[in-house]
Amino acid sequence: MAEALNLPGHGLLAIVGAGGKTTAMYRLAAELAGRGRRVACTTTTRIFPPKPHQARLILAENNERLLEECRDAASSDLPVCLAWTVGGGKLMGLAPDFIHNLADAGIFDWILVEADGARCLPLKAPAAHEPVIPARSTHVLAVAGLTAIGGPLDENHVCRSARFAELGGLAPGARVTPASVARVCAHPEGMFKGAPDDAVRLLWLNQADMPRALDHGREVLGLLRDAAALPQRACIGAADSLTFATEVWP
Repeated sequence: MAEALNLPGHGLLAIVGAGGKTTAMYRLAAELAGRGRRVACTTTTRIFPPKPHQARLILAENNERLLEECRDAASSDLPVCLAWTVGGGKLMGLAPDFIHNLADAGIFDWILVEADGARCLPLKAPAAHEPVIPARSTHVLAVAGLTAIGGPLDENHVCRSARFAELGGLAPGARVTPASVARVCAHPEGMFKGAPDDAVRLLWLNQADMPRALDHGREVLGLLRDAAALPQRACIGAADSLTFATEVWP
């Protein structure tokens, strides 16, 4: 996945959207760590704690103590996951300013930040206060779950469904179409809302190992290409599969 996204040796990656952000984050962390990179995962919102094989969890009560623990853990082959506290079964995230300080400290080669929430649904459009992307992110990865295409546009299937309908040109309750996904991806208030102007924009159309999903993904990217709205790198794949072949556009 890291190769498909053409990630360089270091950076600050914000992950937004829906349909597999946390899975993508921990997979990328494992791949980058396997290349010998020092990797930290965190969030500006809330995420589920990592499994023991995914990352070492570090909780701290203040910034200085957290930095100290990061320095101690950075030499490990296992990525680390940073958060303040655990509440309601989820990790509470870090402030963007602290993430910038962490990047300045040079402790990690890569900092991966889940910067959006979607209630475990496959698609979303951001509300006015979303996403929470660190301003110095070098890369922004938007994730969209292809399994939502063909399903109803409602709150059981799409997070912020009314906003998705508005940006995607659909009526509430209509069937989600590849064209609507492409519109939300390309819209200034859509999937890349809040991305720094100089950040590399990456798109991962996830869940492509499900029936018809690969064809839907190709249609989405074809529409973006025809509209001259493809991000710098766009991929169709399955973040939770080690064997599924990925298509990379362009």
